[in-house]
Amino acid sequence: METTSCACVISICYLRDGALAEDAAQETFVRAWRSREDFRGASSEKTWLTSIAVNVCRNMLRSPWHSRRVDLEILERVPAEEREAVDDTVIRAVLGLPGKYREVVVLYYYQDCSTAEIAQALELPQGTVSIRLKRARERLKPALKEWYYAEY
Repeated sequence: METTSCACVISICYLRDGALAEDAAQETFVRAWRSREDFRGASSEKTWLTSIAVNVCRNMLRSPWHSRRVDLEILERVPAEEREAVDDTVIRAVLGLPGKYREVVVLYYYQDCSTAEIAQALELPQGTVSIRLKRARERLKPALKEWYYAEY
């Protein structure tokens, strides 16, 4: 179940479109099923599935038919009365980050991946992941300044 939510969250954060995210999540599981015999166990299943999901999303974004418009359709689909009850400040700030920062924030904070797992899933050096997390936090700080109770 944990791997299912991981693929879905990654797809939504990458693609910013619920329908495309569902397609990407399904494609992720199809690819995982087809290559299940190739899984060597060198990483956790979560990391393996995360790397497949990231690659599926990247491929979808590169495809010629994909519109590169940036919107927050996911949040806009929530009925107005429910939207008022939900503080979406943080998710809006995270979705507003450039992709390379958004992906590490989502994996680290929302999927509880370690920097080593993120590095393996994204095929990056662990130091690069740490720097991207640091820079993402720096970009989020001004956007979330009013959201914090106390400044550290």
